[in-house]
Amino acid sequence: MRSRSVVLPATASLLPVPRIDAARVGGAEHSPIARDPAEVRRPPAEVGAIPAEVVHVFAAGLYLAVGDSEGPRGTGRCPLPIMGPGALVLPFGLSVPQLDSTHLATLRAGTIARVIPAVSPMRLGSHPPIFEDHVPSPRWIGFPDFALRIVRTHRPLRVKTQPWNGLDSMTLAALAGHLRPGLSDLGSRAGDLASALLDEDVADTEAGVRALIGAGPGSTPSGDDALSGIALALRSTGRNPPLDLLSRTLEPIDLAQATPALSAALIRAAVAGHCLPEVAAAIEAAHRLLTASANGPAAAETPPIEYAAVLSPLDRIGHSSGHDLFTGFLAVLTALTRRRPSRPGASHSLSPPRSPTAAMIRIRGGDDPRTPTRTPPQHSSKGTHPCHAH
Repeated sequence: MRSRSVVLPATASLLPVPRIDAARVGGAEHSPIARDPAEVRRPPAEVGAIPAEVVHVFAAGLYLAVGDSEGPRGTGRCPLPIMGPGALVLPFGLSVPQLDSTHLATLRAGTIARVIPAVSPMRLGSHPPIFEDHVPSPRWIGFPDFALRIVRTHRPLRVKTQPWNGLDSMTLAALAGHLRPGLSDLGSRAGDLASALLDEDVADTEAGVRALIGAGPGSTPSGDDALSGIALALRSTGRNPPLDLLSRTLEPIDLAQATPALSAALIRAAVAGHCLPEVAAAIEAAHRLLTASANGPAAAETPPIEYAAVLSPLDRIGHSSGHDLFTGFLAVLTALTRRRPSRPGASHSLSPPRSPTAAMIRIRGGDDPRTPTRTPPQHSSKGTHPCHAH
């Protein structure tokens, strides 16, 4: 049978993707597609197969909506990214090294697929409540002209907690000034939420989250990306009670209605500490730059190449998604430096707490200065193809 004539090996992330409304993927609304059944070749039915449908195809991969249209709590289907070698590696989904344009050319929005689930769902130990409801991980996916077979699993990248000592506020402000967020007031919104979380102010945290979720266009709105950056910064700096507060604030929110499916899943992943490799690279570069600033050159004397080490990985994430995310990340660092006493010659110590807390265990689940010589890549729209390495 033709769908089994070409079988591509794939690796599956151990991170489950929650069931959320998959009607909005790729930054657009996808209504049910009217089609003549004779026009769409369907892969053969299998015992125990889960229905699936292609909802978006881009240059380096596709999004598959997996599951019935009616979820166990009316929450819809699961958006499963299938990433070829040229795609950004999202924390969840399948990586298919041999997937190329010849395979993708056989697919379009509305193509039907069949997912054969693994015997038992793949899990990462315990998760916060926002991860409880998810589609079982696949072991086989059949398309009309080819199939994917899961040959192994991989553990998604996770941000590590590390000390952020000796931060200089001028260097931090200079780095933030090089960012190009998709919303003009994103820094202010992110700063308000970061301060509320560090103060563990429940009411202001709820207001700050509402001000960010779904704010901006695209499949990953700017506010959502900043929210992810805040979550990653809290984990990186070891601020576990604020991270627990953020998790608890998100739990009752219906993300399926508040923001696109892909963005909602990325927020959930960030709260658990997971991110793209490009984001991890930017965090490490920022750590080297900012923690060395106490004994290094003044912010005005910092070579542009030092900022480029942070910014270059971010440029590869959508139109402004990388910069939006790091706007949130730096908002936490900025709020932390402002909380420290100002004494002549004193450095800001942002070391993580020495002993794990209960929250840590539970969560483990205008004109800005810019570098004139650095020309950012241009994209048609913000976040339209967030998996593709532009």
